[in-house]
Amino acid sequence: MKQWMTALLLAATMWVNPAVAEANWQEASEVVDAATRDMLALMGREELTQEENTELLMQEIETIISPVVDFPYIAKHVMGKYYRRASDAERERFADVFKTTLLRTYAKSIAGFDLKEYSIQSPTAESPEPEKQVISVDVSSGNGEIYTLVYYMLKQEQRWTLVNVMVDGINLRITFRNQFADLYQQNRTIAATIDAWAIKMQDVKLEKTGSEDDSSEG
Repeated sequence: MKQWMTALLLAATMWVNPAVAEANWQEASEVVDAATRDMLALMGREELTQEENTELLMQEIETIISPVVDFPYIAKHVMGKYYRRASDAERERFADVFKTTLLRTYAKSIAGFDLKEYSIQSPTAESPEPEKQVISVDVSSGNGEIYTLVYYMLKQEQRWTLVNVMVDGINLRITFRNQFADLYQQNRTIAATIDAWAIKMQDVKLEKTGSEDDSSEG
């Protein structure tokens, strides 16, 4: 009897109130919706998609996504096991360098796309952790192609922030983490790796990275 009571108590602690789960997904999706809407409006400004205006486009993108993206959180996971070896100053420096890298990569990527509209897909299942939500967005281009963006959102201090994203199956956090690990193997110190990152990652290209998946890390 005692074992049954224990099992029931454990089941109760794991049960997620459907209404609460739906409310959390709705909150997270609204953050994604607002940012996506602003980004599409930004891409409608043809002058910003010109190569010579990359810096200006980066500034405009930063205004939109900085309140949403948790750059230090993502940078920590990009450093992976090397994060523990880094000093506080090196961790802070990489977070800043990584932010610039991500903004530049994003600016160069969207400049080549003619995106017209988007739709947020309803979740196929409830998240087992209410503070972590996955938002899938289908984006349509002018030539009819559809791209799927999967945003991994985390609620911290009553605010939803983006901590990872997948673009048509390409996990950005894994892609960048593999790049950081490769650079460390070449440079052998955290400081030198950050220096190399700032140079080499100016024109990074996203490529599929096998079957590894850290999307559940949040």
